Amino acid sequence: MDINSSKLREMRLARHWSQDQLATLSSLNLRTIQRLESGAKISTESLRALAAVFEVPVESLLLSVPKPNQPALTAIHKGILKGLEFSGITSRADFWWLALAITILLAFAKLLGEAFVSPLPMQIGSLLVLLPWVAACTRRLRDAGLSIWWQLISLAPVAGILVLLYLLTYETKSKEPR
Repeated sequence: MDINSSKLREMRLARHWSQDQLATLSSLNLRTIQRLESGAKISTESLRALAAVFEVPVESLLLSVPKPNQPALTAIHKGILKGLEFSGITSRADFWWLALAITILLAFAKLLGEAFVSPLPMQIGSLLVLLPWVAACTRRLRDAGLSIWWQLISLAPVAGILVLLYLLTYETKSKEPR
């Protein structure tokens, strides 16, 4: 487990304890305290001992586990609300969640069309997602620091679409606030 070494050090200094005093109070070795404050991994027993000494929950001494920037449904909802907005930017994660939602919608429309032996559901679905897709691509390319005109490459069959999809995977380079 990874301990929040800076928080451990701050808590120790707030109580005006030396590393040696903390080691004595927690029944840990001085070298263990030194290693933990320099970012070493911590055992469960040592973690419990330090939490007891500081009278805090065990979880408060650990580094927080990085969580995804945004849950999938929130990203999809935000993408739908910005459907026709061509200004601003869209983060890479938000864009790909929206792309997944559009793909699922089109797959459902295709299945519905096959069930009724009609191309109409797929055609309607494609028209409904066309402008939101172009708007999302515009915002995503802007976020990646690329020209929005790269979308025109998708007019080239197969290879153009693959190139555009590759460009949409670029890291964020925009300094614009989200």
